[in-house]
Amino acid sequence: MTANERIQAVERFGVTKRQAGFLVAVMSHSGVCLPRQYATFAGLAYGHKVNRFFERLVARGFASAYPSLHNRALVYHVQRRGLYEAIGEPHSRFRRPAPATAIAPRLMVLDSVIGAPEVRWLQTALEKAGHFTESVRVPVGSLAIRVSRKEDDSSRGLFPDALPVGIEAGERILFVFPATPASLLEFGPFLRRHRALLAALPAWTLRLVVASDDRSVEAIWQGVVRREIGSLLDCSGHAERRVDWHVLAHRYGHLSPLVGQSRRVRLDLHQGAREGEQRLARPQPPRRCRHNRRGGDRERTSVGTVKTANPWSRLG
Repeated sequence: MTANERIQAVERFGVTKRQAGFLVAVMSHSGVCLPRQYATFAGLAYGHKVNRFFERLVARGFASAYPSLHNRALVYHVQRRGLYEAIGEPHSRFRRPAPATAIAPRLMVLDSVIGAPEVRWLQTALEKAGHFTESVRVPVGSLAIRVSRKEDDSSRGLFPDALPVGIEAGERILFVFPATPASLLEFGPFLRRHRALLAALPAWTLRLVVASDDRSVEAIWQGVVRREIGSLLDCSGHAERRVDWHVLAHRYGHLSPLVGQSRRVRLDLHQGAREGEQRLARPQPPRRCRHNRRGGDRERTSVGTVKTANPWSRLG
């Protein structure tokens, strides 16, 4: 399917073309999203139109919402099977629940894709394989593949990391990897899986995207680059190969979910009602003693009264 065909297929679910384009980007690259990301994608001010779109996604069962460490922020997971079937990816990993540690990297990936509208993104593993083998004439054996063996069976997965690969001006290939503490252990294996492909390409950019408050770890990542693909960057005649360190404008640590995605929450955003989950009450302040001036005895009294906030009562 082409990009336009995917958008048209999602439009049939009763959304606008702009909304369909955003949903296709989410389902292709992250599975999770934030309202501000749709505002950026659509060129809208963050307000009623944006909030209404996400209200409809939840009300119609297209997405689920989860509270995060930030007491007003909601992370949305697009999980409706029919939507993924419409774009030809019914078994996408992005439809399945993700561990909390994967949320920030996925949101960072989506921000990097939305922030580069001039790039033509290859949406699926088959699209990536087709472009490299047919358009660039890379041998099939040089593609990124993960091999797993169970007893006598062997299965191969093309581009198993499901990370964005795009085509910039001049047919330059762009690879994106989220640089977070949780993804550091996967970076070395990622480079080793892609080494043969990177060696076969004359011009490429490996873009490491990092949150604005994680810049201090850059040296560690550069060390992994030198160890795994340093020789490819130093080859004479291949000055068009480079690694970029791209700092995003947002922070992500506070967006870690408070509840696992396996505990799906269905929201009534107008009434603030929740189904299938107990209210998340804030801890009450400690009680302390004070003297009763008139009687001289001690009585226990509450320091203050804190009302329990309902994180579902409004969209932040």
